[in-house]
Amino acid sequence: MYALKMRNTLTRCALTVALFCLLNSAVFGQTAEQGAQRIAELGTCELSSGKVILDCRIGYRIFGKLNQERTNAVIMPTWLNGRSEDLLPLFGPTPGPQRLIDTSRFFGVAFDAFGDGISSSPSNSKRQEGTAFPEFTTEDMIRAQYRVLTEVLKVRHVYAAIGLSLGGHQVFAWATLYPQLIDRAVPIVGSPQATNFDRLSKQIVIDAIQSDPAYDNGHYTKQPPLKLANEIGFQMLTTPVFRNAEATRATYSEWLRKIQDPQRQDANDRVWQARAILSHDVLHGRTIEEAARSMPMKFLIIVAAEDRMVTPAPALAWAKAIGAEIYVSHGECAHLIMSCDAAAVSDRVERFLNEPVSKPAAQ
Repeated sequence: MYALKMRNTLTRCALTVALFCLLNSAVFGQTAEQGAQRIAELGTCELSSGKVILDCRIGYRIFGKLNQERTNAVIMPTWLNGRSEDLLPLFGPTPGPQRLIDTSRFFGVAFDAFGDGISSSPSNSKRQEGTAFPEFTTEDMIRAQYRVLTEVLKVRHVYAAIGLSLGGHQVFAWATLYPQLIDRAVPIVGSPQATNFDRLSKQIVIDAIQSDPAYDNGHYTKQPPLKLANEIGFQMLTTPVFRNAEATRATYSEWLRKIQDPQRQDANDRVWQARAILSHDVLHGRTIEEAARSMPMKFLIIVAAEDRMVTPAPALAWAKAIGAEIYVSHGECAHLIMSCDAAAVSDRVERFLNEPVSKPAAQ
């Protein structure tokens, strides 16, 4: 009997150790599933509006290894209508024109934003489905991601936050919400505050979606086609030169059909994320200069000169206020900066991440 009890005890201990090793290995990114989709169940997420997201979940992916001090994390949120799977080319151990995060050195974390169909969204909520889903802000996105970072991954400090487009907006939100957590911030074609032009471009798309009869005020039973919304979004995303080079006059009809095709994102998800950009403002009554000078971390500001989706001026004003490094892309792809200027962006981000750790004193 004693021998049987000992064997059972040893078996339980072995299982406990194995489970601990498995969990530790998963957190430190030492499994064969690096880059695999993961879901963090957070229970209830409180929003700045006072409303809550029930059964709140955040999608994320991890790459590389977390060091013993848990301080080498580099985080990257998703862009508008994007998912963490779209960020996969930006992570990797091998240098390349699109890589932004060296996973042989850093512990990369890619986050799915609210409304992307992976994290909590109108399209996947069971108890707040469709139009019952509460509106959220970019800062609400970050507060939930912060919980994943600290509660699930047990990360104590962030070496850098990097993001493109809506991801860049979220980088500014990360910096202002958790200024002591982050050493470096790299918003790429992002902004601390949506300008009226930026908001108008999102409002036009929202209106186009809502004007589609098949949208049915958000109560559709199958995805509406949204041809007009797709055409408008496609046109605004980059420059005439870039679009004109994509097709000849002879292939225009085929090119147009591809533009009009239904998109991956659910229609309500698209509206809710666009509304988050309408309200995007991390200044909260401060001037850009006041907000920027209160930040203790280093910034690398990257913008596109011909951007029609995110006006570069607020980010450039932020950089000027603190003397931050700036890169202005003059590529014809504009907001789609990684489509024609990826090598230059990657080079500047890599050099910025290699600079000394010391942060400038808040001004």
